Parts: sequence; C-alpha cells; structure tokens
Amino acid sequence: MHSNSFQPEELTAVKAVYDDIVAQDWFDQTEEARLSFARYLIDTYSISAITSERFRKIVECSARTHYSRKR
Repeated sequence: MHSNSFQPEELTAVKAVYDDIVAQDWFDQTEEARLSFARYLIDTYSISAITSERFRKIVECSARTHYSRKR
C-alpha cells in the first residue's frame, strides 16, 4: 500500500499516466472529467499495491468506462 504522500518520481509517473490518458481522442475533455479523473488517479494510486504497468491498465479501463466522450 502506498502512503498518502508521494515521492517525486511517483508523482511524475502518475502525472505521465494522466497526461497520456486525457490526451486520447476518446477522453471527455471537460474540466469536470479531467478533475474527477485526476482525483481518481491519486486515490487509486494511494491505495494500490500494484506495479506501474498494472496501475496503467486498470486506470485506463476505468477511464474508458467513466470518462469517454458521449458520441
């Protein structure tokens, strides 16, 4: 389990995942979606005891489900 504080390299890694996912064409570009997804990433990373690769897969799957643009 991660603590509630982040090391600089952890924060950099979480931000890289955020930047990559919100740049996808399917991601809802509203400010509300971006802020909600950012909170979700921090909360998920804080409680997860998983590898960074698995973290990325889990949060992308969730983002596709909850933050995809409505077409």
